[in-house]
Amino acid sequence: MKKFVFCLLVALVASASAVEKKKIDFVVGVDGDFKAAIAAASNSKPSASNRFVIFFPDGEYDITKVTGDEHGKTVFSPSHVSIVGQSIDKTIISNTTDTEGIGTTATLYFPKNSDMYMQDITLQNKSTYSTENAARQVALQQNSGDKFIYKNVRLLSGQDTYYTKSGRAYWEGGEIDGTVDFICGGGDVFFEGTRLVMTRNGGYITASQNPDNWGYVFNNTTIDVSNGSYNGTFYLGRSWGNAKVVFLNTKMVAQPHPDGWYKNMNSAPVIYGEYNSRDGNGNLVNTSSRRTYFDGSKDGSTATLKTVWDANDAAKYTLANVLGGSDSWAPNELTVQVEAPRIEQKGAEIVWADNEKARYWAVFVNDQYQTNVVSPSFSLEGVAVGSKVTVRAANSMGGLGDYSNEVVSTDAVIADEDSGSANDSTEEDAAAKNDGKETAGIHLVEIRPDNSAAIRVRFFDTAGKLVRETIGRPVSTNGLSSGIYVLQVRKGPATFRKIVRVK
Repeated sequence: MKKFVFCLLVALVASASAVEKKKIDFVVGVDGDFKAAIAAASNSKPSASNRFVIFFPDGEYDITKVTGDEHGKTVFSPSHVSIVGQSIDKTIISNTTDTEGIGTTATLYFPKNSDMYMQDITLQNKSTYSTENAARQVALQQNSGDKFIYKNVRLLSGQDTYYTKSGRAYWEGGEIDGTVDFICGGGDVFFEGTRLVMTRNGGYITASQNPDNWGYVFNNTTIDVSNGSYNGTFYLGRSWGNAKVVFLNTKMVAQPHPDGWYKNMNSAPVIYGEYNSRDGNGNLVNTSSRRTYFDGSKDGSTATLKTVWDANDAAKYTLANVLGGSDSWAPNELTVQVEAPRIEQKGAEIVWADNEKARYWAVFVNDQYQTNVVSPSFSLEGVAVGSKVTVRAANSMGGLGDYSNEVVSTDAVIADEDSGSANDSTEEDAAAKNDGKETAGIHLVEIRPDNSAAIRVRFFDTAGKLVRETIGRPVSTNGLSSGIYVLQVRKGPATFRKIVRVK
């Protein structure tokens, strides 16, 4: 009885950890444009238990006139949505605006979303519009809402690249580039392993304003510059209003001004902290000149802060403390990637082992998105011989893990027809019969059409090139050069393939 109860508990735990299989809801460029994707997401009424996944295959998507308003700003309203790209380097969503302003220029604007997930994608505001005093061009704006996750996401712009106003957000990996205050606003945001790139002389990485309990926390991030001359000229931040910013375990390939923090902006900061900063070679950075006294140039406030921290100061700034909240949110558990499958070809299919953690599998042919499936197999119908097939598994949020091993398609098991060990058919062979005749060293294949449906016969070489095609009449290999060919027979909706060797 105890053994039965134990087995039942194990089964229940395994069932609880399994992810419901569900295909991608919308593939941009296949199912429609981004405007149609947003409409589909809104109409589906996503929820915590019914996430909507939008996938962008590699490519650049200029959404300025597709979803942008009169200035080029795109508003994305539905919650519980995942926006997933094929790769951070080659999947780019961009816009160009005709104005400047922190509230009017976002490439993507989340007004009051919750439970959002983004992975393997670049958002780029390409506008160069500026006034005499500012060039605020936002790539991503979180206006309000809660629980945003960004894994391997890159934001490219200048001033105010990433603007947050409230709520919790988690960054894992990825990159944010900019010039002035390029991470700005409020909320509690935890950056884990994110790369920060200063792209001008004398800029500011952060401008924290009225943050929540913790503000901006950077852990294991890397700071770099786009031009070596910017090294030592920029600042970790300035206080837009009651700033709270902490840098922990930072790799400073490029180092800030010796002061570290700028002396003033609007009001004095509340928390500025730096712990265990190291240079690109792993040596501790000299922080002896870091600023400790600050004032608010607008409200007259002042503050004297301990800006260089020890381990005790840093200890409480854990992910669980910063983002856990009353609901014990653990975003790092949602970014875990599903193991890459080990794929192989069997007959006319690519197959792999099932994985209960996979929401779906995305299939790529020659590095191009092909389809997505919820069962562990993919038909090679229509795929040219010699194509390179890979598969990636999606986690519960729809984010794709590493590529599988690569299989070069052959469409069947290659064997000499004389041996009788080729991948034979059953019902299909009634419509395509191999007589096994040899004349002058040439292996003949006769296709005998019946009266029920027209038969289309094609021969492909191993490069996938069509070399012969007939419809509804006998055909032989006579005249083909010696070698291996893929014989494809299509009768009505049915198709079968066989590898033949011409001697």
